Amino acid sequence: MTRLARFTNRLQRTQLSCGPVTVQQCHTLEALTNEPLPMHKLADEVALHQSTLTRVVEKLEQKGFVARVRPADNQRVVNVCITDSGKTLFAQIDAASNEMIAKIIALVDPLEREGAVRGLEILCDLLDPQNFRAQQIITGCCCADTVHSTHQEDEQ
Repeated sequence: MTRLARFTNRLQRTQLSCGPVTVQQCHTLEALTNEPLPMHKLADEVALHQSTLTRVVEKLEQKGFVARVRPADNQRVVNVCITDSGKTLFAQIDAASNEMIAKIIALVDPLEREGAVRGLEILCDLLDPQNFRAQQIITGCCCADTVHSTHQEDEQ
């Protein structure tokens, strides 16, 4: 899983390196494609701390890809919505990404392709933040104590 995450991250950085947005900015645009989101929900969706997301949204807003709006009935809430130019950009990135992924999947042996794709779909479903059972496992997992105690044992 660690290798897959590392390689996927490298692939995304490479793909976006010649474009106008970073990987975090691209994930933010993707999260906004269906509906505007308040900052706290958007932070959860893209797995960023709210202060980091604020900087990401500021950059996207400066480029004209998103807009921040305060509802008239609640001025404490800030909703972020994707603009038409943001939708156009994300559609282009998404199409290019899908084409590249199709080419990579085509490299998998045809007899193994269906199983490989199904396995990735299962992992995605399990890792989805909406999967309550898996999130209980993930939330309860903390290797800090293990790493700390192992480090202390090494020092003794």
